[in-house]
Amino acid sequence: MAKKKKPVKEGSIYQNELENNEELFKTVLKTVRPDIFVLMDILDQTHVNPLIVYQVIRHLNSIAMGNKYGSVRVEIENGTATFVRGEESTKLNEKLILNP
Repeated sequence: MAKKKKPVKEGSIYQNELENNEELFKTVLKTVRPDIFVLMDILDQTHVNPLIVYQVIRHLNSIAMGNKYGSVRVEIENGTATFVRGEESTKLNEKLILNP
């Protein structure tokens, strides 16, 4: 479980340092791992719970490491993600009824 952040007094030296460090971190991340920066930026803009995104990625990877076919579904009830379901499938391309 994530730690709750203590409120920081606006205009304090600590607040200024925190903002400077965050900007520096984003600059470095954007340079070194632009893919991670994009994900972080989207999460910051949308406020989507990163744990849900993590679970979706985990299920996608499971399908990719398996037989390469499947789906991932997120079930949401009243603004709460209740399930992330990953389901592998087997691709057949076979006729359902064979001629005798």
